[in-house]
Amino acid sequence: MNRLWEQLFCIDRECRRLEKAAAVLQWDQETNLPPGGIEERAEQIALLQSIWHRKFTDGETGRLLDRAEAEDASPLERDFCRVLRRNYDRAVKLPGELVRDAARAEGLSQAAWVEARRNNDFASFAPHLKAMIGFARAKAGCWGFEGPRTYDGLLDVYEPGLTAGETEALFTPLREGLTGLLQKIGRASPPEDAFLEWNYPVEDQVRFNRELMEGLGFDTRRGRLDTSAHPFTTSLGFDDIRITTRYDPNQVLSGIFSTIHESGHAFYELGFAPELRGTCLAEGASMAIHESQSRLWENVIGRSRPFWEFWLPRLKARFPGRLSETGPEAFYRAVNRVRPSLIRVEADEVTYALHIILRFELEKRLFAGTLQVEELPGAWRGLMREFFGLEPPTDADGVLQDVHWSMGSFGYFPSYALGNLYSLQFWGKLRRDLPEAETRIREGKFETIRQWLRENIYSRGCRPEPAELLRTVTGEKLSVAPFLEYIKDKYTELYGL
Repeated sequence: MNRLWEQLFCIDRECRRLEKAAAVLQWDQETNLPPGGIEERAEQIALLQSIWHRKFTDGETGRLLDRAEAEDASPLERDFCRVLRRNYDRAVKLPGELVRDAARAEGLSQAAWVEARRNNDFASFAPHLKAMIGFARAKAGCWGFEGPRTYDGLLDVYEPGLTAGETEALFTPLREGLTGLLQKIGRASPPEDAFLEWNYPVEDQVRFNRELMEGLGFDTRRGRLDTSAHPFTTSLGFDDIRITTRYDPNQVLSGIFSTIHESGHAFYELGFAPELRGTCLAEGASMAIHESQSRLWENVIGRSRPFWEFWLPRLKARFPGRLSETGPEAFYRAVNRVRPSLIRVEADEVTYALHIILRFELEKRLFAGTLQVEELPGAWRGLMREFFGLEPPTDADGVLQDVHWSMGSFGYFPSYALGNLYSLQFWGKLRRDLPEAETRIREGKFETIRQWLRENIYSRGCRPEPAELLRTVTGEKLSVAPFLEYIKDKYTELYGL
């Protein structure tokens, strides 16, 4: 590697270390920080973000990129230069004070959201939400997305190149297909699932979730599991991936599926090729690709019949007496019961994407200026009635249930539903390559599946664009059809439709 490339890699590496240092503070805020430390923590994070921004957007970075783009380079160097250029061009357009002020406001906003959700007090959170919308709008404007295109600029952060119109073109048939299936399921007899709501002591849930996480293949020498108000995954380093979950003594599946979901994210972060270590290429190809992995592990694998044939005896061992009369088939049907619910993270496979489309609709209206923050709780309740025939009794079960808006992560939500689509296309190819996959799941052996995912998806990092990755792995374009086919086949059999 010549001196030019050494300099660029050094700048990128040092900036990423600053990002990881800020992530440590953010992780600690979500898991350990006492409430009195919020304001100082927000200042600490804002300072690190300012230092990162100033270092990364220094004119020397741009000059080195200009020179590197004119040189002959290896494929790895070309991909590195392309991704670093994209990141630099996005960062250099943001004023330093905007980066600093947004980071400080985010820390305060997240803490305010935790309290507002706990106290069912949307009014106390509303000023913070207005501030985060303002910062998001300002950033989109700096990137050249203004007026009707503002929301496109926010989507572009998570799924490069995807517009609101293209997203809607996917979500319209997705909503139609899921709504039609949901109506048929509503006329069928549901499976018995009362045993899932018995009391399951949290301390025993913690032990089972650690056993489950390690059984799936999570390397605890390179990561750990903790508890937070909202489950999340964060990378604090190449060998330090933190995941969190949450527990409810009367909802044993809540912690289980959150742990599986976040483990899917962690497998991606732990699977980047060594040559990407410490560089901007050690990222997911997009947020939807990242979510495809968490959704694949949580739903396609974690809600499957073979999965519970292996794991149910181990769950029974942790909770003797509670599930003694429940067999694998009854448990499989219970964990796949379709029931419109208020809470997104506890939604079944059929209704989950409808929760995402609801949030997508609200975000579009917020940034189009046709919906004001004060009107948001009422708009949320209205769409819940339209989509699910339900109305949240409190804002804690409605507009306050997700952490994303407190973080300013507008445009993130569509990634979940798009991830569902990607996941089924990847799964179809995996099953063609590994016809023994379901047998391995039934035996509790996941290494072959993780290896396929690592070789085909994880190891590539963000070297390929999302569409390129999907085409390379499956030979296909992104489509709603495989997901809808999977959902219809699975639930037609489950409900005898």
